[in-house]
Amino acid sequence: MEGRILATMFLFMIIMVASPSPSSCARLNGFPTTYTLRDDGAIGYYGDQVAAATSNSFHDKEYGDVFATPNTFKEYYRPLANRQTDDDLQAFPDAWRSLAKSEFNVMNYGAVGNGQVDDTQAFLKAWGDVCGSTQGLPALIIPKGNTFLLNSVEFKGPCKAASVNFQLSGNIVAPNNINAWKDKEKWIQFYDVEGLIINGGGQIDGQGEVWWKVCDNSNCQRPTSVLHIYQCDGLRLSDITHINSPRNHIFIMGSNGVQISDILIRAPDESPNTDGIKISRSTNINIHNSFIGTGDDCIAIISGSSHINITNVMCGPGHGISVGSLGKEGAYNTVEDVQVRNCTLKGTDNGARIKTWQGGSGYARNISFEDIIIQEVKNPIIIDQKYIDKSIAGTGTLLGQGSAVKVSDVTFRNIRGSVAGETAITLDCDDQIGCKNIVMDNIDLTSSVPGKKVSAQCKNVQGFSTSLSPSVPCL
Repeated sequence: MEGRILATMFLFMIIMVASPSPSSCARLNGFPTTYTLRDDGAIGYYGDQVAAATSNSFHDKEYGDVFATPNTFKEYYRPLANRQTDDDLQAFPDAWRSLAKSEFNVMNYGAVGNGQVDDTQAFLKAWGDVCGSTQGLPALIIPKGNTFLLNSVEFKGPCKAASVNFQLSGNIVAPNNINAWKDKEKWIQFYDVEGLIINGGGQIDGQGEVWWKVCDNSNCQRPTSVLHIYQCDGLRLSDITHINSPRNHIFIMGSNGVQISDILIRAPDESPNTDGIKISRSTNINIHNSFIGTGDDCIAIISGSSHINITNVMCGPGHGISVGSLGKEGAYNTVEDVQVRNCTLKGTDNGARIKTWQGGSGYARNISFEDIIIQEVKNPIIIDQKYIDKSIAGTGTLLGQGSAVKVSDVTFRNIRGSVAGETAITLDCDDQIGCKNIVMDNIDLTSSVPGKKVSAQCKNVQGFSTSLSPSVPCL
């Protein structure tokens, strides 16, 4: 009897010693012990660090030390000392199994991840399981350390779960041969996926150089966008890098309740029509804490869009932050309720801009640009109701129609900085329609060349101004 008791006690001691603690489970199963998150008040790395992080053939530019270092959580999972209970020990493996069932790694579906083999079908197979899952937050995992070649692909909903996660931790690259593109209109499209979350710290490379070299607006049509978001209400897009799109980098269309933050978009300043983010027929869009530097508009807001908030965005190089263009070829277009605040524009061709074509109709109204820093921008403030795209001159404008997109209730407030050109403010409105209720308050723009003066131009504008330098003659 005594021997059996001793044997039982000995066996119990072995079990206690061998049983892993939750933290050791984390180590044994490769659960990360460190994890870097972006501070919501910071954007990430800038300047030379950005160039190193993107590792592409950009023309290096200096942007200054504008951003802070991200916060680091040194322990992803840290059990409280002397607080573990039987329920705690049971909850850990249960949570682990739930997490495992919700993650769908593309490597388990045949993806190679060497940047050479087409992994499109593996991604689609994994997406099918993600979209069909109802377990927790289903996540498609694109692992760090791999580069995945994708051809034109559509990730289609609706999905069964209320929200799904496209966790991009690795890199995705487009074909570097134009003829290899199966769909030359779009590359990566998400369609009808409600509650979509795209994040993970990875990179999307559109390999646009091959298109820029052989295409222009006269001889071939480049893809509309690299990342095309269509009818994806509740989108959360954050913590990704997006480089070198053939044309638009991110196109948001027909979506409501979108949050975009902590992203880096970059392409050479000479790359044609490479808008950073384009928004069309969408509402309640919030873009903040991001850096965008491209060859066209950093952000362009076009027809059918309303309730757009842009905050803490660094723009440059590029063509600034624009409403429009609107009214091309006589179209009826509308944009309203746009707020751009606390943004910096550096080395851009334009700054805060509204552009509409002659002969169009509709309206651009209730728009404000406030607390904007201008650094060596050629044309900091523009309303152009007679817009012409010089790259496609001779198209888009219908003259002698007696109509124009109405521009009204626009505010420029607390804008200061340096001007690289000669004209700091241009308000060029239609002879018949004009621009109404234009407010300019506390504007201080001076030449980047010491001692040189800058001017303002104004035509067919109604409104008022206070504390304005340079002065606007018609306000």
